[in-house]
Amino acid sequence: MTRLFSILALLLIAAFPTSSAARLAITFATQDFYPFSYQENGEIKGPGADIVREVCNEIGVDYTIELFPWRRAISMANKGQVQALFMVGKNRERDQDFDFSPPLIATEYGFFERTDRPIKYEGIDSLNNMTIGTYGPSNTSYNLEKLVICPASNINIDITPDDLTQFKKLARGRIDAVYSNKDVGMAAIERLKLRNIAYAGTEKKLNYYIAFSTNNTPSVLIRKFNLSLSLMKQSGRLQQILLKYNLRAAK
Repeated sequence: MTRLFSILALLLIAAFPTSSAARLAITFATQDFYPFSYQENGEIKGPGADIVREVCNEIGVDYTIELFPWRRAISMANKGQVQALFMVGKNRERDQDFDFSPPLIATEYGFFERTDRPIKYEGIDSLNNMTIGTYGPSNTSYNLEKLVICPASNINIDITPDDLTQFKKLARGRIDAVYSNKDVGMAAIERLKLRNIAYAGTEKKLNYYIAFSTNNTPSVLIRKFNLSLSLMKQSGRLQQILLKYNLRAAK
């Protein structure tokens, strides 16, 4: 492993010069998606921002990180106003418009319930006649919509443009469950100091990535960035960053 790491490091230096004449620049966009990305005291923080800053400094690329509502961030990437997005889950539509980094964070989607009114989750069919809250439009809400459409169900989906609202609704009994990224949900419970909500069960495991717009990102920059990310994973540095946020590196 050490020998492979050394070889890859040499390849990175040899293949991509870092002189000022060859210096590249990239603008990243993200969303308020705690604990993966968020703004605090005017600075964008979270594991995504930490990873981007470390890689860009390592490979000698100028960078900017901006935070927007998610739909706007995707629109800006499609229009060429930003070159990359994080943290991003894969889906068929995104595969057509973006090149993805190596998988960075292992996470999952699942359902949250009130402890005094458990949903007894045993698959989507067990949620018939319930109202499920979720954040959207997002990959999370799209996935829930697919789940609801596939079986013949009577599930109602309640969508809001943020995660915290749904957990407040669940705590007050206004909805039956929340469908969310587990790490986001656990962080929301802690931030809101909710004591009557628990994780009911996993629906889907997934990874998060950095996504580069294929229309306006130089291929040499993508290769350079992704090679450095691979080195970060193999050295264990990626897991060190994620441990600060109680997150796990993807395999």
